[in-house]
Amino acid sequence: MNNPSLFDALDANFSSGETVDDINQELLEKGVQLFPNKFFIFGTGKTDSDVVVVGESPGLPDADSEKPFMGPVGELLTKILAAIGLKREECYLTNVVKFISQGDELTSDILNFFTPYLRREISAINPKVIIALGNTPTKALLNTKKPISKIRGEFFDYDGIKLMPTFNPAYIIRDPSKKREVWEDMKRVRSFLDEA
Repeated sequence: MNNPSLFDALDANFSSGETVDDINQELLEKGVQLFPNKFFIFGTGKTDSDVVVVGESPGLPDADSEKPFMGPVGELLTKILAAIGLKREECYLTNVVKFISQGDELTSDILNFFTPYLRREISAINPKVIIALGNTPTKALLNTKKPISKIRGEFFDYDGIKLMPTFNPAYIIRDPSKKREVWEDMKRVRSFLDEA
């Protein structure tokens, strides 16, 4: 006897079959044609991790290592993850946009190009939780117009995966008063992982 809801639930738990490397290769081939003068930096970490951390785009400190979240922002992110018992290398770290940019450069065309690849990347990893750092990844994944300040701290459902929006470490560096809110958000992530 077929039970459609059971099959739907099983379907949601299978990864896409694509690998992160396959997705990145396709993105690079198309991306260099559209953005020929840009330097691409892809996600790093465990491609079967329980935790995916998504930022907006790589920054200048990421260029030398060709890895996301380097420099002061990366150091702060590493401390934030460590505070809830996660090692950076146990997580998968990526950005919505895969080239170095300033936030005001990110047009809707650029975001519309990269967002489907991010969605496929997450599907290939199939984590238990996504930590969305700031407005850009939160809006890209939840398709919302609400600012991060209004929706941070609450879990949302992203294709059957828990998604926690919180402030970007770059923002915390500019406004340290937001540290407490990020700490509260991260404690909720830790509790969820402990229960899962």
